[in-house]
Amino acid sequence: MNTISNYCRFIGRLVENPKVVEFENTNLCTFTLAINEYRKEKNGEKKKTVNYFDFEAWDSGGETISRYCSKGDIIDLVASARNNSWIDKSGKKRYSTKFRVKEFKLFNQTKERQTVEQ
Repeated sequence: MNTISNYCRFIGRLVENPKVVEFENTNLCTFTLAINEYRKEKNGEKKKTVNYFDFEAWDSGGETISRYCSKGDIIDLVASARNNSWIDKSGKKRYSTKFRVKEFKLFNQTKERQTVEQ
């Protein structure tokens, strides 16, 4: 039986420093990536569009991202899409999509690497 996986791959720059929220037994790291998309116009000119995507990383993955990454760093990640819906103050149904990080690779970190004590 074939299985369909909900995985997307992204390579982009952090728009701002990751934010961390600590809970009793875990933590959540949230951040936004800016990802460039290039396409050729009819006149042959190359046009750049920047897309912004919101991500969340839980537990040790979120700790690592928040510790070693900061605004402007490039990160390569695999994530699964999560849809959210809610009713706003005016009674209109709203939607958003966030991506939950599954795997990641850090490229050029601006923060100095710190020794992790075990």
